[in-house]
Amino acid sequence: RIDDGLDARRCAFQCVHMLVRMLPGAANTDLLAESIVRGIADDHDIRLLVLQVIHETVSTQAHMYAERLDEIAASVRKVQATKLSPKAVSQEIEKHHAILKSSVSVLVALEPVAKAATSPSAEFDKLLAEVMDSSNGELSVYYKELHSQG
Repeated sequence: RIDDGLDARRCAFQCVHMLVRMLPGAANTDLLAESIVRGIADDHDIRLLVLQVIHETVSTQAHMYAERLDEIAASVRKVQATKLSPKAVSQEIEKHHAILKSSVSVLVALEPVAKAATSPSAEFDKLLAEVMDSSNGELSVYYKELHSQG
């Protein structure tokens, strides 16, 4: 299956990334948050750009993320629910592992926001607990690895 809009979305998220880098606080937070939620469940390349945006804005836009933790958790859960085809080749397997690791990275980046939120997100907290659970295999390993990197 070919995604004809991937290049346009990639370009749009690169622009968003540059906007938040060059003009912090200038972006409309509602539109930015909406884009981030959608981008988390997008193609791997888009998700990596979204992750960069999250890392660069989490300290200045924590309130924006705190208000949307349930939506973010739903997007991350959707990503983590994707399954590999039984006939997957090594490149597809590596990409799948990278996708799972980037989804856990979103949770690690937003964990301090969730802890500081005035109204906790049950969905985010539940997903984070599931990922941290040592019986969860690779997601737990990714969480520990990413958390130790700080």
